[in-house]
Amino acid sequence: MLSFVCLRLAFIVGLAAVALAALLILPPIHQDPRYHAFADQRTIWGIPNFWNVVSNLPFFLVAIWGIRALRNREAFLQPWERSAYLILLLGVGLVAFGSSYYHAWPDNTTLFWDRLPMAIVFMSLLATTIGERISMRGGRLLLLPLIAIGAASVIAWRLSGDLRLYGVVQFYPMLALPLLLILFPSRYSAPAGVWAMIAFYALAKILEYFDHQIAPVLSTGGHPWKHLAGGAAMLCYVSAISGRRALTDAPVS
Repeated sequence: MLSFVCLRLAFIVGLAAVALAALLILPPIHQDPRYHAFADQRTIWGIPNFWNVVSNLPFFLVAIWGIRALRNREAFLQPWERSAYLILLLGVGLVAFGSSYYHAWPDNTTLFWDRLPMAIVFMSLLATTIGERISMRGGRLLLLPLIAIGAASVIAWRLSGDLRLYGVVQFYPMLALPLLLILFPSRYSAPAGVWAMIAFYALAKILEYFDHQIAPVLSTGGHPWKHLAGGAAMLCYVSAISGRRALTDAPVS
């Protein structure tokens, strides 16, 4: 049984190794200037790119609700988990401000403030899932280093123009999380909320990619709907946290 767990863990570590190897093999990836040319650029009520800006409001609302819900679960969580969830929720709240700032005046300078809180969310989410699925001690020890790596990836992109490390920070958790859910048992109930979060995030990336193609159907384009799907993803996760309970047969490591 232990060897089977080790094999599953080795698979997750191997995926991380492949992602890091790609950093060394791939040439530098630079930000495409066309990224800032969103389908809907209308100014409404004096707010440039109105729908791309105001559609970030759900992130703030979900963060506020999540922090309030977290207060009711404090006795249920280990101290490091409370800190991890709080960091995650603060990151979600800051996404609302950073993304609004970026979409009002889209360029690489403002994009930094959009990506920085997102990197914090990605890494804190990865650490909490490692704690829930593999080892509480491992999640606790990895929380701050992972957040530091996330922040460093955005800073490195801003200083060098190279997106490779940030690409790993953004996409590795979304590859690793489903695998963690499949390969390792949870110590908590309500895994459906985490799966719903992953599904909504995937939908958000599709809406982002097809921003201009969606514009003839929805005058706002796909990007504002990406924000709404992202907000729904975090709402599913926060709902799962607020309603979960400890499973008596969960591992205690």
